[in-house]
Amino acid sequence: MSFQIEVFGTSAYPAAAADIIAGLLPGTGGSLVLTGGTTAQKIYPVIEEVSPPSLGGLDILFSDERCVPPDHDESNFKMVTELLFGGAAPSGVHRMRGEEPPERAAALYSEEIAPVIEGGVDLLLLGMGADAHVGAMFPGSPALEETERLCRAVDRPDGMQGLTLTPPAMLSAKTILLLVTGEKKAETVARVIQGNEPVETCPARLLATHPNVTFLLDEPAASAL
Repeated sequence: MSFQIEVFGTSAYPAAAADIIAGLLPGTGGSLVLTGGTTAQKIYPVIEEVSPPSLGGLDILFSDERCVPPDHDESNFKMVTELLFGGAAPSGVHRMRGEEPPERAAALYSEEIAPVIEGGVDLLLLGMGADAHVGAMFPGSPALEETERLCRAVDRPDGMQGLTLTPPAMLSAKTILLLVTGEKKAETVARVIQGNEPVETCPARLLATHPNVTFLLDEPAASAL
């Protein structure tokens, strides 16, 4: 399957992406996976301004997390709580427990989210790094080869340990949006969309067989297409 692509001007990007996300948010009983990253940080504060999200009644998961407590400055949970949840997380949030030993945290999360994944996640938001990583699956990560577990503990290139959803969890999603900005990622965007590299060296290529994946790009990120 081919990727879908939406491109917006840099200044218009946060509002345009927020509007698309808000329009795709599932209703009560649905499920949503949130991502961290610098692009998401630009979008989350705008979502409520564009279309106040109804997050109550949703199962809300995370694509990845650093192995830190939830009040740590490097925590994706903390970032999302402050920028999207208005400081108070909804009751349906399934948080990756970064303060637990990594392997235990991954096992607990796999068990906790299994019923959601079994039904298929309604909307998955992902960022993408300049190295083509998605979630915390970086080039060469053993998690890219996972076929059963839904969450894995991983070693991150920044020296931290992390937790990530695995391919079975991500590919369960009905709709996937990749949120990517900046000229530094332009060549990687082209590699993923136009190339045929193996997933081991270009992790975002694991989404290439999914029938409903859209890249939301700003113009600099799309400049090599």
